[in-house]
Amino acid sequence: MKRSFAIILSLLMLLTLASCSRTDEISAGDGMKLAGRSAGNEAVEYSFQYPEEWTLVRNDGVVEIQLDCEPSDAVARYANVAVLSFGLKDANETAKQNWEKYEETVKSVYTDYKLLDTEEYDEASEYLDDAPALKVKYSGKIGEIEYLCEQIICCRYGSVYYITLTTPSEYASEVDGVVKSIKDTFEFQDKGLLG
Repeated sequence: MKRSFAIILSLLMLLTLASCSRTDEISAGDGMKLAGRSAGNEAVEYSFQYPEEWTLVRNDGVVEIQLDCEPSDAVARYANVAVLSFGLKDANETAKQNWEKYEETVKSVYTDYKLLDTEEYDEASEYLDDAPALKVKYSGKIGEIEYLCEQIICCRYGSVYYITLTTPSEYASEVDGVVKSIKDTFEFQDKGLLG
C-alpha cells in the first residue's frame, strides 16, 4: 500500500512539474534572429526576434541590438534598440502614467524635443504579448545630431519594460518597422508562473 501511494505521489509530482514548465520552443522566422531568454539569456524573462542584418551587442540584463547605417563610412552611424526592464514602486502603474513621469527625463536629455506620436495598445490584439502597452515616438538633438526615438512601454506584474529605438533621424527610413517586428514577436517567458 505504501509503495502504491509513493508511486502515485511521484507521478502526480512529475505531472505537476511538467505542466508548469514551458515545452514550446521558439524559433526565429525567415530573415530573423532570436534574442532574450530563447537565445540563452537567463537574466531576462522575455524573448523576441529581430532582423538578421542587426547585430546583438549586449545580452545580459539588457538586450541591445544595433545596425550600422553607413557600413562603408569610416565613422560608424548606428541605429540602436535596447530592451530592458525595471521594478516599479507602484505595481499598479500603467504605461501611460510611466511615460508621463519619464517624459521629463527625456526632455532634459534632448534639446529641441518634439513628441511626434503616441499610441495606446489597449486591445488584446495589439498588446505586447499579453499586456497593454504604449508606443511613443519623439525626436530631439544631442549636440548637432537629431535623433528619432520610438519606444514601446509596458507595465506588467510590477515591472516596466522598455523597447527603445534610437537612430540619427537621417536613417529613420532604414530602420522603419524594426520596433513593430520586435513587438509582434515579443513573448514573456513567465506565463503561468505569475499572476
